[in-house]
Amino acid sequence: MRLVLCFAVACCSFAADQWPQFRGANAGGVASADADPPVEFGSSKRLLWKTALPLGHSSPVVWGDRVFLTSFDPDAKKLELICMAGKTGAVLWRRAAAAPTLEETHVVSNPATASPALDPERVYAYFSSYGLMAFNHAGEQQWILPLTIPKTHHGSGASPILAGDLLVLNHDAMQGGYLLAVDRRTGKEVWRTPYQASGRVESYSTPVVFGEDVVLHRAGVIEAYAVATGAKRWSMPAGTSGASTPTIGPDVIYISTWNNLGEDDQRPALPDYAGIVKRYDKNGDGVVSDSEFPTDMKYTARPELDAVPSSQNFVAFRNVDRNKDGVLQESEWTTFLSRVATMQQDHGLLALRPKGDSAAVLWRENTSIPEVPSPLLYKGRLFLIRNGGIATCLNATTGKVLYRGRVGSPGAYFASPVAAAGRVYLASSEGVVTVLGTTGDGLEVLARNALNEDIVATPAIAGKAIYVRTLHALWAFQ
Repeated sequence: MRLVLCFAVACCSFAADQWPQFRGANAGGVASADADPPVEFGSSKRLLWKTALPLGHSSPVVWGDRVFLTSFDPDAKKLELICMAGKTGAVLWRRAAAAPTLEETHVVSNPATASPALDPERVYAYFSSYGLMAFNHAGEQQWILPLTIPKTHHGSGASPILAGDLLVLNHDAMQGGYLLAVDRRTGKEVWRTPYQASGRVESYSTPVVFGEDVVLHRAGVIEAYAVATGAKRWSMPAGTSGASTPTIGPDVIYISTWNNLGEDDQRPALPDYAGIVKRYDKNGDGVVSDSEFPTDMKYTARPELDAVPSSQNFVAFRNVDRNKDGVLQESEWTTFLSRVATMQQDHGLLALRPKGDSAAVLWRENTSIPEVPSPLLYKGRLFLIRNGGIATCLNATTGKVLYRGRVGSPGAYFASPVAAAGRVYLASSEGVVTVLGTTGDGLEVLARNALNEDIVATPAIAGKAIYVRTLHALWAFQ
C-alpha cells in the first residue's frame, strides 16, 4: 500500500515546472493547474529556443530547469540520454547506452522511443536495445540494468514509469515478454511477471497506475497487476493491437482499443472470384496468374495514410495461392475472403471498471478510433485525435459524442493529445500543433501552429512553456 500511496501523492500534486514521464503524471497528458503555455507559436513567435538533436521519438520530460530526452544517431549507431537547460536549450550532459546491437524497428520508428522518467533524485531511461539506466540530475551514473532485446515486429514503444519505490517497465515481446519492477534506488529486480504465451503479437503501450494496480493495454487483452507483488489481478480480452496507453479517471479506466479491421472504413471491399477474373485476367484464359494479380489490393486500410511507408496491408498472391501452382483457384480466393471476414472485429474507446477477475464495460464508442494516440481526459471530457486530423470529444461519464470533426491539420497522428489552461494541444506528423478550446460543445480551433518539421513525439508542458520535439530538434515556446 505504501508504494501506491507514495505514487498517488507524486502524480496528483506535481509542481507546475514538472512533466515527470511520458504524457506527464501517470501518462494522463494534463499539465499542472497553474501551467499556461502559449496558444500561438512558431519559428518567429513565442520561441524561447530551438536546439538541433539526433533522431528520437521519445517525448521530452521536465523537472524544474532541466529537460531530458533520449536520442539515436543512425550514422554512429549511438543511443544517448540527453539533459538540456530549460531556459536556454543548451546541452548540459549526454550519456551513451553501449548497446552491442540495435533492435529492428518499423520504418517510421527508431530505437530511441521510450521517454525517460523522473523523480527528485534521478532520471531513468530505457533503451530496448540495451536495458535500464539511472543517473542523478547532474549526470552521474547511479545504476544500470542490461536487459535482453525484446523480439518485436516494429520495435519497442513502452516507457518506464515510477510507482512509489518501484520503476515499472512493460518489456513485451513476441515471445518471452514480461512486466518488470526494480527498486528505483538500486536497480535491483523486485519482481518479474512473465506474460502468458498466447500467440499474440507484442504491445507498445506504457503502463499506468490505477489504485494499487498497474494496468496494461496489450495485444488482445487488457490486464492489471498488483504494484506491490506483480501478481495478476484481472484480465479482459479485447480486439486490439495494444498500441495506445490507457487514461485513468477517478474510478474508471479509458482505453482506445484498435485493430486493423476495427471499423468500416478500414475494411476495403474485396471482389468475389468472378470479379477478380473479370478485372485482372489480362490474357483471357479464364484464370488469374501470379503475374496478373494486382500488387495494390488492400485487405485492410489505414485511412489517410497512403503516403506513410508500410502503413497499408496488401493482398500477397503467395499467401492466397495455397497449392503454389501459380494460378488463383476459386476455392483459394473464397478461403481468403472467409479468413479476412473472421478477422473483422469492432474496436472502440472503452470505459472500464474492474469487476472481480475481469472488468465491466460501462460504455464504448466505436467510431474514429486512433491507432497510436492515447485518449485525453480533461475537464470531464475525453478527446481523441485520429489520422487525417479527425477530432472526437465525448462526455467522459456517458460516452455521448459531443462533436466530431476535422481540425484542419491533416496527415498521420502519432503524438497523443495534451492539455493545459483550458486548452488541448494536438501535434500532427506533418508538423502542425493545433490548439483547441474546451468550453463549448462544438469544435473550436484556437490556432494552427506550423513548425514545418515532422512530429512523432508527444509534447511536454511545464509552467508557461510547451516543448515540442520534431524529427531533428527540440523547440521550447513560452
